Amino acid sequence: MGSVRTKAGRLGTAPAIGPFAATSPVDATCLERLAHDVSSLPFVVAFVERYDRLLPGRVRRVVGFVTDGDLEQALDAILSLRVSSSFVGALELVELACRVEDHLRTGDLAGARLRAGLIDEAAHRTQAALAAYVAGVATAS
Repeated sequence: MGSVRTKAGRLGTAPAIGPFAATSPVDATCLERLAHDVSSLPFVVAFVERYDRLLPGRVRRVVGFVTDGDLEQALDAILSLRVSSSFVGALELVELACRVEDHLRTGDLAGARLRAGLIDEAAHRTQAALAAYVAGVATAS
């Protein structure tokens, strides 16, 4: 099980959910490292909020391009999702994006479609975990 930020701002154990039950959708230690690196918790909160706003569009792009069979655009979209998700510690989305990317790079469109179909639900779990993180930060302040 992974760790998530509790309302008190401490790390706690995350429940096992989703296809990657051994991990939480979000690893809060990534956000803690970012806050330490930039010496600004408000920056990290704004960063998380921007990621959250942009996530639905990134998911739509991936699913749309994979569904349409546009491998070049799908690869661009999945890389965008993977890299941005890694910055906020969205481990489940990073793992799914890696799997979709692997399928795209080998020309396995059916495999890419199968994995891309899981991204929307994973994104919702990620958004819920990030909302809990932000709420915990607000409570701790």
